[in-house]
Amino acid sequence: MYPNSKFILMIRDARAVIHSMIERKVPVAGYNTSNETEMFTKWNQEIRKMTFQCNTSPGQCIKVYYERLIQKPQEEIQRITNFLDLLYSEKMLKHHELIGGEVDLNDQEFSASQVKKAINTAALTSWFDCFSDETLGQLDVIAPFLRILGYDTSTAKPDYSVFADDDFYQFRNVYS
Repeated sequence: MYPNSKFILMIRDARAVIHSMIERKVPVAGYNTSNETEMFTKWNQEIRKMTFQCNTSPGQCIKVYYERLIQKPQEEIQRITNFLDLLYSEKMLKHHELIGGEVDLNDQEFSASQVKKAINTAALTSWFDCFSDETLGQLDVIAPFLRILGYDTSTAKPDYSVFADDDFYQFRNVYS
């Protein structure tokens, strides 16, 4: 229908995604917020499909890792604008200062409260200590794509600095 469309696949640690859905009470079809295991399984199914679709759409889809965007915002936003054939502007790093002027938000949108903030590195670790050891111990079984995408599932408090490495994209495999 739209042959020249471009897509951005935002990839984020499932633990952070699920914590955000539960904590902020964001309704997402197919996710049962009272069952963390089911949520991780559903996330795994969905990210697997989306990654496949992105990988089979060269030139039309770009993968952006949330953890890298937060740590290297200028580089990632420039990468995105290049992909979209848009001009980069420093204003893009100061989106929160433009709200009410150049940017209008719908307060009914679940993410509006987050968009109003400056780039927030605390969001990387807000999920720490929120899941049981039992749930975290099952991740490689219920959400194996986490590891495939490069997330460290061996610890309850992963170090995301690897996502900020200059050579990060050189070592991504076909699935990630």
